[in-house]
Amino acid sequence: MPNAITIFSPSSVSNVGPGFDILGFALDDLGDKITLTLIDGDYDIKSIGAELPSDPDQNVATVALKSLAKSCGYQGGFSIQIEKKFKPGSGLGSSASSAAGAVFAANELLELGLSKKELIPYALDGEQVASGQRHGDNIVPCMLGGFVAVKSVEPYEGFHIDTPEDLKVLIIFPDVPIKTAEARKILPQEVPLKTGIQQAADMAGLVISLMTADYELIKGCLEDHFGTPYRKRLIPFFDEVKEMAFEAGAYGFNISGSGPAMFAFFKKGDDLESLKHQIVQQYKGADIEVRFHESGINKKGCEVL
Repeated sequence: MPNAITIFSPSSVSNVGPGFDILGFALDDLGDKITLTLIDGDYDIKSIGAELPSDPDQNVATVALKSLAKSCGYQGGFSIQIEKKFKPGSGLGSSASSAAGAVFAANELLELGLSKKELIPYALDGEQVASGQRHGDNIVPCMLGGFVAVKSVEPYEGFHIDTPEDLKVLIIFPDVPIKTAEARKILPQEVPLKTGIQQAADMAGLVISLMTADYELIKGCLEDHFGTPYRKRLIPFFDEVKEMAFEAGAYGFNISGSGPAMFAFFKKGDDLESLKHQIVQQYKGADIEVRFHESGINKKGCEVL
């Protein structure tokens, strides 16, 4: 048995349009590179690219590892190095990348033989530290890959949604940190019946439009009536950027997770350089740095490097 392993755990987009706490998908080439090593001591945490909690009871990765270790009877410790390719608080599932990646790595390293689905509850234990709730729309796509719908997490039930092969995602993330727990506090606990019906209709339309590659229907169904009207206030120039994206030919636009990252659907081959320049100029006036990431749907999820 080797005493160390390095894995990649992808970032993810959650709360996809009308799929609040339900829909999520994994991204290519953006996420956590995690090296896990077996040690005789307790838990040692190193981070690169972001400042993460050093207390094992506060770090989502080590909380998830402790949960898995307790379940399988592992008595030793772990040294974990997490290299972040994106900032926590970006709306791209930072805590999920760390929690899912950590338990995936431990399962491989300890040769436990658990499936990725069986690892989800332990990753959720870590995610709960960051968001205060056990929601799986980041954890599940991060772990399993693909575009997923989460029916429940106790136990996990969900399904994958086929997406068009030429679907491309543009991620836009201005440097304005937003904590998931704080973003949830501004949401109403009740919504009007009419709003709930519209959200359900858009959810059904989005799923079928993705499965049938009906881009115009995707465009009409990627609205969120629960969270976006409130959370967009936390994101400078949300409405302006949304308008720019649609003028550039986007097939839908919304907030990734709780923000500030936003995402837009395009087709592979679409040239987005002009759009990016417009967005940079918009934020430049407010002295806000903005970054971009173009991606397909990552269908692998966590993987050994």
